[in-house]
Amino acid sequence: MLKPATVRVPEEFLSELTKYIKDMKLDKSAYLREILKKGFEEDRLERYLAKYQSGELSVGEVCKKLNITLWDFFDLLKKKNIHLNVSLEDWLDSARLGN
Repeated sequence: MLKPATVRVPEEFLSELTKYIKDMKLDKSAYLREILKKGFEEDRLERYLAKYQSGELSVGEVCKKLNITLWDFFDLLKKKNIHLNVSLEDWLDSARLGN
């Protein structure tokens, strides 16, 4: 079920948006829903990755919140040019556990 939401935007932006929608012959409401969802997904992803980079979230927590596999997470890090947040101590500890 769709519910209305009101958003205030700068007049210049609204003008540019309206012109684009007319030029592309798009349905205004459908377009705004689509672009809002895309923007939300991208912002959500960036914020979770930032929390991962700062050490606030683990790999597993990010995977769970984004509903992705570990391998998808590694692909995402590669695409975003983000290094795995693992210290030398973490690697050494994991090596010791394997013995």
